Amino acid sequence: MKKILLKAIAVAGIAAAANAYAVTDPANDFLPVYTGSTNAAFDVLSADVSYNAATNEFVFSTSAAGDIAGVPGAAYVFGLDVGGATNRPFSAIGLPGVVFNSTVILRSDGTGSIGSNAVAAHISGKDITATVSAALLPSSTGLAFKDYTWTVWSIDSRVAGTGRLADFAPDVNIQVASVPEPETYAMLGAGLGLLGLVARRRSRTKPV
Repeated sequence: MKKILLKAIAVAGIAAAANAYAVTDPANDFLPVYTGSTNAAFDVLSADVSYNAATNEFVFSTSAAGDIAGVPGAAYVFGLDVGGATNRPFSAIGLPGVVFNSTVILRSDGTGSIGSNAVAAHISGKDITATVSAALLPSSTGLAFKDYTWTVWSIDSRVAGTGRLADFAPDVNIQVASVPEPETYAMLGAGLGLLGLVARRRSRTKPV
Protein backbone atom coordinates (compact mmCIF):
# COMPACT_ATOMS: atom_id res chain seq x y z
CA MET A 1 0.00 0.00 0.00
CA LYS A 2 2.85 2.38 0.81
CA LYS A 3 4.29 1.96 -2.69
CA ILE A 4 0.91 2.76 -4.24
CA LEU A 5 0.57 5.91 -2.16
CA LEU A 6 4.05 7.08 -3.08
CA LYS A 7 3.32 6.46 -6.76
CA ALA A 8 0.11 8.47 -6.51
CA ILE A 9 1.98 11.36 -4.93
CA ALA A 10 4.67 11.23 -7.62
CA VAL A 11 2.08 11.21 -10.41
CA ALA A 12 0.31 14.15 -8.81
CA GLY A 13 3.58 16.05 -8.96
CA ILE A 14 4.00 15.19 -12.63
CA ALA A 15 0.50 16.36 -13.45
CA ALA A 16 1.03 19.64 -11.63
CA ALA A 17 4.36 20.18 -13.37
CA ALA A 18 2.70 19.72 -16.76
CA ASN A 19 0.84 22.99 -16.19
CA ALA A 20 3.84 25.01 -15.00
CA TYR A 21 6.44 26.93 -16.97
CA ALA A 22 9.63 24.89 -17.25
CA VAL A 23 11.91 27.93 -16.97
CA THR A 24 11.78 31.18 -15.06
CA ASP A 25 14.08 34.11 -15.78
CA PRO A 26 14.99 37.24 -13.78
CA ALA A 27 13.40 40.54 -14.75
CA ASN A 28 15.37 43.33 -16.39
CA ASP A 29 18.26 41.11 -17.49
CA PHE A 30 18.71 42.35 -21.04
CA LEU A 31 21.94 41.28 -22.70
CA PRO A 32 24.79 43.81 -22.69
CA VAL A 33 24.90 43.64 -26.52
CA TYR A 34 21.21 44.53 -26.87
CA THR A 35 20.48 47.87 -28.53
CA GLY A 36 16.77 47.54 -29.19
CA SER A 37 13.67 48.71 -27.36
CA THR A 38 13.55 48.19 -23.58
CA ASN A 39 9.78 47.77 -23.65
CA ALA A 40 8.85 45.14 -21.02
CA ALA A 41 7.55 42.84 -23.77
CA PHE A 42 11.18 42.07 -24.69
CA ASP A 43 11.98 40.93 -21.13
CA VAL A 44 11.29 37.18 -20.93
CA LEU A 45 10.19 35.99 -17.49
CA SER A 46 9.24 32.36 -18.15
CA ALA A 47 9.02 29.83 -20.97
CA ASP A 48 8.09 26.26 -21.71
CA VAL A 49 8.11 23.75 -24.55
CA SER A 50 6.10 20.56 -24.16
CA TYR A 51 5.38 17.57 -26.40
CA ASN A 52 2.11 15.64 -26.35
CA ALA A 53 2.56 12.17 -27.82
CA ALA A 54 -1.21 11.59 -27.90
CA THR A 55 -1.75 14.47 -30.35
CA ASN A 56 1.79 14.58 -31.81
CA GLU A 57 1.96 18.29 -31.07
CA PHE A 58 4.36 20.70 -29.44
CA VAL A 59 3.23 23.68 -27.36
CA PHE A 60 5.58 26.67 -27.27
CA SER A 61 4.93 29.23 -24.54
CA THR A 62 6.63 32.27 -23.15
CA SER A 63 5.68 35.03 -20.74
CA ALA A 64 7.11 38.54 -20.75
CA ALA A 65 7.25 41.33 -18.20
CA GLY A 66 4.80 43.42 -20.23
CA ASP A 67 1.89 43.06 -22.62
CA ILE A 68 3.00 41.57 -25.92
CA ALA A 69 0.31 42.25 -28.53
CA GLY A 70 1.23 44.87 -31.09
CA VAL A 71 4.62 45.81 -29.63
CA PRO A 72 6.71 46.87 -32.66
CA GLY A 73 9.50 44.43 -33.51
CA ALA A 74 8.84 42.03 -30.63
CA ALA A 75 9.42 38.37 -31.47
CA TYR A 76 10.36 35.21 -29.59
CA VAL A 77 12.66 32.64 -31.16
CA PHE A 78 12.62 29.07 -29.87
CA GLY A 79 15.85 27.33 -30.85
CA LEU A 80 15.53 23.54 -31.02
CA ASP A 81 18.14 20.84 -31.19
CA VAL A 82 16.33 18.05 -33.05
CA GLY A 83 19.45 15.91 -33.50
CA GLY A 84 22.25 16.00 -36.03
CA ALA A 85 24.53 18.93 -36.84
CA THR A 86 23.85 22.02 -34.72
CA ASN A 87 24.74 25.71 -34.57
CA ARG A 88 26.30 27.61 -31.65
CA PRO A 89 26.13 31.14 -33.03
CA PHE A 90 26.11 32.94 -29.68
CA SER A 91 29.36 31.66 -28.18
CA ALA A 92 31.02 35.00 -28.92
CA ILE A 93 28.57 36.80 -26.61
CA GLY A 94 29.01 34.30 -23.77
CA LEU A 95 26.23 31.83 -24.58
CA PRO A 96 27.95 28.66 -25.82
CA GLY A 97 25.19 26.47 -24.34
CA VAL A 98 22.58 27.71 -26.83
CA VAL A 99 22.58 24.96 -29.45
CA PHE A 100 20.02 24.55 -32.23
CA ASN A 101 19.31 23.45 -35.78
CA SER A 102 15.66 24.45 -36.05
CA THR A 103 13.69 27.52 -34.97
CA VAL A 104 10.09 28.40 -34.19
CA ILE A 105 9.37 32.14 -34.24
CA LEU A 106 6.35 33.76 -32.56
CA ARG A 107 5.65 37.46 -33.20
CA SER A 108 3.76 40.16 -31.36
CA ASP A 109 1.37 40.59 -34.32
CA GLY A 110 0.02 37.05 -33.81
CA THR A 111 1.96 35.44 -36.64
CA GLY A 112 4.59 32.74 -36.39
CA SER A 113 6.75 30.53 -38.56
CA ILE A 114 8.76 27.33 -38.74
CA GLY A 115 10.97 27.78 -41.75
CA SER A 116 8.57 28.49 -44.63
CA ASN A 117 5.56 27.15 -42.70
CA ALA A 118 3.22 29.67 -41.09
CA VAL A 119 1.87 29.01 -37.59
CA ALA A 120 -0.60 31.00 -35.49
CA ALA A 121 0.58 32.64 -32.28
CA HIS A 122 -2.02 33.20 -29.56
CA ILE A 123 -1.47 36.24 -27.35
CA SER A 124 -3.12 36.94 -24.01
CA GLY A 125 -1.68 39.88 -22.12
CA LYS A 126 1.91 39.00 -21.27
CA ASP A 127 1.73 35.45 -22.64
CA ILE A 128 2.28 34.14 -26.16
CA THR A 129 1.77 30.50 -27.17
CA ALA A 130 1.53 28.32 -30.25
CA THR A 131 0.45 24.71 -30.71
CA VAL A 132 2.39 23.13 -33.56
CA SER A 133 2.17 19.76 -35.26
CA ALA A 134 5.41 17.81 -34.90
CA ALA A 135 5.15 17.12 -38.62
CA LEU A 136 6.08 20.75 -39.31
CA LEU A 137 9.47 20.41 -37.64
CA PRO A 138 12.46 19.18 -39.65
CA SER A 139 13.06 15.44 -39.57
CA SER A 140 15.06 14.43 -36.53
CA THR A 141 18.39 12.66 -36.74
CA GLY A 142 18.28 10.04 -34.03
CA LEU A 143 16.20 11.91 -31.43
CA ALA A 144 12.65 11.20 -30.34
CA PHE A 145 10.41 14.27 -30.11
CA LYS A 146 10.42 14.06 -26.32
CA ASP A 147 14.23 14.19 -26.35
CA TYR A 148 14.51 17.48 -28.24
CA THR A 149 16.17 20.31 -26.32
CA TRP A 150 15.40 24.01 -26.54
CA THR A 151 15.90 27.55 -25.39
CA VAL A 152 14.14 30.80 -26.29
CA TRP A 153 15.26 34.35 -26.82
CA SER A 154 13.43 37.59 -27.49
CA ILE A 155 14.51 39.86 -30.30
CA ASP A 156 13.80 43.33 -31.62
CA SER A 157 13.40 42.41 -35.28
CA ARG A 158 13.97 46.03 -36.32
CA VAL A 159 17.60 45.80 -35.22
CA ALA A 160 20.34 43.97 -37.14
CA GLY A 161 23.06 41.66 -35.83
CA THR A 162 23.60 40.71 -32.20
CA GLY A 163 22.12 44.05 -31.15
CA ARG A 164 18.68 42.51 -31.69
CA LEU A 165 19.21 39.83 -29.00
CA ALA A 166 17.29 40.98 -25.92
CA ASP A 167 16.91 38.16 -23.41
CA PHE A 168 17.47 34.38 -23.23
CA ALA A 169 15.55 31.88 -21.12
CA PRO A 170 17.36 29.70 -20.31
CA ASP A 171 20.97 30.42 -21.24
CA VAL A 172 21.54 26.75 -22.10
CA ASN A 173 19.35 24.13 -23.76
CA ILE A 174 16.97 22.04 -21.66
CA GLN A 175 14.86 19.02 -22.60
CA VAL A 176 11.31 19.32 -23.88
CA ALA A 177 8.68 18.49 -21.24
CA SER A 178 6.54 15.45 -22.04
CA VAL A 179 2.81 15.75 -21.39
CA PRO A 180 1.73 12.77 -19.25
CA GLU A 181 -0.01 10.01 -21.17
CA PRO A 182 -3.76 9.40 -20.48
CA GLU A 183 -2.74 6.25 -18.58
CA THR A 184 -0.75 8.42 -16.18
CA TYR A 185 -3.81 10.51 -15.35
CA ALA A 186 -5.82 7.30 -14.87
CA MET A 187 -3.16 6.11 -12.43
CA LEU A 188 -3.38 9.45 -10.64
CA GLY A 189 -7.14 9.08 -10.27
CA ALA A 190 -6.82 5.54 -8.98
CA GLY A 191 -4.07 6.53 -6.55
CA LEU A 192 -6.05 9.44 -5.15
CA GLY A 193 -9.06 7.15 -4.82
CA LEU A 194 -6.96 4.75 -2.76
CA LEU A 195 -5.78 7.61 -0.57
CA GLY A 196 -9.39 8.52 0.14
CA LEU A 197 -10.30 4.90 0.88
CA VAL A 198 -7.41 4.53 3.33
CA ALA A 199 -8.34 7.77 5.05
CA ARG A 200 -11.97 6.67 5.45
CA ARG A 201 -11.00 3.27 6.85
CA ARG A 202 -8.64 4.87 9.36
CA SER A 203 -11.33 7.30 10.50
CA ARG A 204 -13.75 4.39 11.05
CA THR A 205 -11.25 2.34 13.08
CA LYS A 206 -10.01 5.24 15.23
CA PRO A 207 -10.83 4.55 18.90
CA VAL A 208 -13.40 6.81 20.51
